[in-house]
Amino acid sequence: MKKFITTISIILSSFILTTSAFGDDHAEPQYGALEGYFCNYNKGKGLSDVLKVAGEWDEWADSNMSVNYSAWVMTPHVNNPEDFPYDYFWLGVADNHEALGTVNDEWMAKGAKIQKKWEAIEVCDSHNLMTGLMARPFQSTTGHAFVQISGCELNDGKTLQDLMVADKQWAKWMDEVGMPGGLLRWLPFAGDSRDSTTDLYSVYLTESMASRGKAHDMMIKGGAAVLQSTYDDVMSCDTPRIYHSTSVGGKKVS
Repeated sequence: MKKFITTISIILSSFILTTSAFGDDHAEPQYGALEGYFCNYNKGKGLSDVLKVAGEWDEWADSNMSVNYSAWVMTPHVNNPEDFPYDYFWLGVADNHEALGTVNDEWMAKGAKIQKKWEAIEVCDSHNLMTGLMARPFQSTTGHAFVQISGCELNDGKTLQDLMVADKQWAKWMDEVGMPGGLLRWLPFAGDSRDSTTDLYSVYLTESMASRGKAHDMMIKGGAAVLQSTYDDVMSCDTPRIYHSTSVGGKKVS
């Protein structure tokens, strides 16, 4: 079961651990600050309305944001609606948590006009903050991706450092066999459900469902055994859900 103090300590440790798990013994972990808004469309509204307002938001961001911030609209592709009772979620990413806080401050100070347009098409009644860690890089060339997400719990006595070591082993195997896709870890911090037992979200990304299918076939042909031997001692994860992500822009300062 998730322990609050343990979760705080593994998040803080992610900023001070050396990253032999990611190759360069002297580099810091690649991390970013994430926020999610979970939303349902108002009656008669849909994804096209969201993307239209997102285009206006993108222009607003260019003129009003002072730090890097990128956003994606994440719509369910393979999921059970009982597990995800929302039409989509907004995923925002900043370089660090100070930058994400700056984005939130700037939005509250200057975003009222665009906020009214959002409220006309949707209700977003949940907002959470997370830390994202990179386990295997991924770069979309199209602005779209298919994102497979599982909620995971660390086994008793295991820490984020144990996970990072396992991630290094798994990423090496993926490289050796040519498995497509990238791997991220999302660590929930603020805004998560109080009764949640999730320590982290395992996030696997591919640019197409065909690439994801190729990886699935590779798992059937032996990859699953490697995965189990790598992670079974470290954590357990629930049934994955798949979302389609669409880039909606943001602000690029540098």
